[in-house]
Amino acid sequence: MKQFDIKIIPFEAVYNFRDMGGYKSRDGRAIKNGLIYRSAALGKMTTADKELFETLGVKTIFDYRDNHEAQNNPNPLFPNANYIQIPAKGNHAFEMPTNAGGKDFYKVVSPEMFREFYAQMPFNNASFKELIATIQQPENLGLVHHCAVGKDRTGIGSALILLALDVPVETIMEDYLDTNVHLHPLVERMAKTMQQDYSDQELQQFYALMSAREDYLQAAFDAMDNRYGSKSAFLEQEFGLTTEKRQQLQDYCLL
Repeated sequence: MKQFDIKIIPFEAVYNFRDMGGYKSRDGRAIKNGLIYRSAALGKMTTADKELFETLGVKTIFDYRDNHEAQNNPNPLFPNANYIQIPAKGNHAFEMPTNAGGKDFYKVVSPEMFREFYAQMPFNNASFKELIATIQQPENLGLVHHCAVGKDRTGIGSALILLALDVPVETIMEDYLDTNVHLHPLVERMAKTMQQDYSDQELQQFYALMSAREDYLQAAFDAMDNRYGSKSAFLEQEFGLTTEKRQQLQDYCLL
């Protein structure tokens, strides 16, 4: 039984856009609504979408995509928003599928490679360091953070924010896995266009890579514990989130 209601913002042409408010921390407080949103790419917004977006009070748009991903599908311009774009992929050799990797991405990148991707993403990552610095300044919130489909890079970013806010790991995993519901129409549409070029096995691999899978995010959590002994030590040593700084962040973001 879920302890929270997912707050989907019903855009016409943006997938997986959710308010991260409402999640409960371990002390029973809940994240305020309207402070932090997670999303897929925003570039296809309709006029109605832009009007809806402007009602949300977003002050910061934080983009995890590579430079050419962002150029190929640029964010819409909102005069009141500050834009931050720092690639979160790290040193992974593969191109994200929205880049030159194209459809062949799903033939050459295996779920094992993806687990390794998740296990490395949280560490020494300039994008996530900037994200955590950004959310500690209340004037930067509401913030929307996004990548291409709002699953992998945004999944890790969301996990880091929720860990910093002392939300239980089980809740963080549910937030991550809920992506599957919200991306389902997009994934099925993509699969249809690929069927003629893909063997059954390659199609299975496509679904595996387009899914939010528990073993992916768990690989990141395990790596945090293995490297630092605990997630609290990880947050402090990677991001300078001391107990005091986490307390300040929680006091601002939690009700």
